[in-house]
Amino acid sequence: MSPSSSIETSIVFITFLRVLYIAIIIVIPVVLIQSFWSNWVAYVRAKFFANQKYVLLELKIPKIMTKSPLAMEIFINSLFQPGGEGTWMDKYIKGSVRSWFSLEIASVNGSVRFFIWAKEKFKDMIETNLYSQYPDIEIADVTDVDYTKLIPYDPTKYQYWGCEFKKSEVSHLPIKTYVDYGLSEDQKEEYKIDPITPVIEFLGSLRKGENVWFQICIRAHTKDQKKPDTWFDKVDWKYFANEDIKKRTKRDLKIDKEKPMNPALMSLTQGEKAAVEAIEKSIAKVPFDCAIRAVYVATLASYRSTTQAGISGALRPFGAQNLNSFKAHKAPEKKHFWHSDDHESVISQRKKLFELFRNRAFFYNEYIPRGYKGDYFVMNTEELATVFHFPGDVARTPSLSRVSAKKVEPPSNLPI
Repeated sequence: MSPSSSIETSIVFITFLRVLYIAIIIVIPVVLIQSFWSNWVAYVRAKFFANQKYVLLELKIPKIMTKSPLAMEIFINSLFQPGGEGTWMDKYIKGSVRSWFSLEIASVNGSVRFFIWAKEKFKDMIETNLYSQYPDIEIADVTDVDYTKLIPYDPTKYQYWGCEFKKSEVSHLPIKTYVDYGLSEDQKEEYKIDPITPVIEFLGSLRKGENVWFQICIRAHTKDQKKPDTWFDKVDWKYFANEDIKKRTKRDLKIDKEKPMNPALMSLTQGEKAAVEAIEKSIAKVPFDCAIRAVYVATLASYRSTTQAGISGALRPFGAQNLNSFKAHKAPEKKHFWHSDDHESVISQRKKLFELFRNRAFFYNEYIPRGYKGDYFVMNTEELATVFHFPGDVARTPSLSRVSAKKVEPPSNLPI
C-alpha cells in the first residue's frame, strides 16, 4: 500500500470515528430525551384520564317540537370549553387536556334516541343550557345503563361494522346548513325540509336485532396547527381560510405595472363569490374540532349489507355540491384481495371501531385503545346544529323516542 493510500485510509477512519463520536454524545441523548418525554406525557395523561368521571345523558324530546336548529346551536356554544391546556404545568405535569363531548343519535333496540356524553362536572351546565332552550324535554342520567355497554363484543353472536366520516374538502368550506334549508325562518311544519329527517327515518327503519349508532366527538378548536414555513408559530382554521380567500379572490397575485392584468381575470364567477361568502360566514362562528363515527351491530341472523350501505350514505343530505360534504372512510376493509371478509385483519378493524365508539375516544392517543388516532376536522356551531338537532313533527317515524307531555318542571336548583 502506498503512503498516500495509507493516509487516505487514516483520514476516512478518523472521520468515521468523529461521526460516531458526534452520534454518541448528541444524537443518542436527543433520541433518549424524546423517548422519555413522550412516555412521560403518556403517563401523566393516562393518570389524568383515570381520575375523570363521565356521564351519559339521554335527551327525551317532546311529542311536539317547534324549535328550529338555532336553539341547538345556542346550546352547542356552551360546549366550547378551551380550558385544560392553558399552562405548561397543566399540560405536562398534571396531564390535563381540553375537555371533549360526544353528541349521539342511536337506534337502540328499534328506538331512535338522543344522547350526550361528557365529563361529570359538566352535567349541571348541560342540563341548565338544554332546559333554557328546550323547557319541555326530559333529561335522564343513563350512565349505569349505557347502551353501548349492553351489547358485548362477541363475534359468535353479533356481526360488527363501522366507519368514520370526514369532510371531503378543507374544513373551512362549510356543509349545507339548516340556514341554507330555510330552517332559521318561521315556517309551517308541513313546509319544512329538514336534512336530519332522512337520518332519523333510516335509523327508525331498522329491524329487530339491528343497532346503528352515530357519534360526533367535539372539543374546542384552538391554535394548535403549525403555521407553514415556521418552527413554532401556531395558527387556527381562520389562517388557512383567509389564505384560501386570498387565492379565490386573486388577492395574492402581484400586479406588474408594465404588464397590467386584464380586469376580467380579476373578476369572480358567481360560484367563486358564493364560496368566498360562505367561508367568511363560516369562520365568523365558534369552531370545534370534530370527529364523526358510526357503528353497526346486529345479530348474525339480522345483519344486512343494505344497512351497511345506508350508513355510508346517511350524511349525504348535509352536502353542498359547490362547497363541502361528508364522505365515509376508515371502514374495515381487506388489505389484500385474497383475504375473506372474516380475515383476522378485518375482524381486528371491526373490533377497534367498536371499542373506540364505546370509549368515545378520538383526540388523544393515551385515551384510545392501541394508540389509534383519527383524522379530525373543524365544524362551526351552525354546522354542528345541522347534523345534531331535534327534528320537528316532519319526522314521522314511530320509533323516534318522544315524551307525550312534560312530566315535571326543570329542576329549580340547577345552577345559573
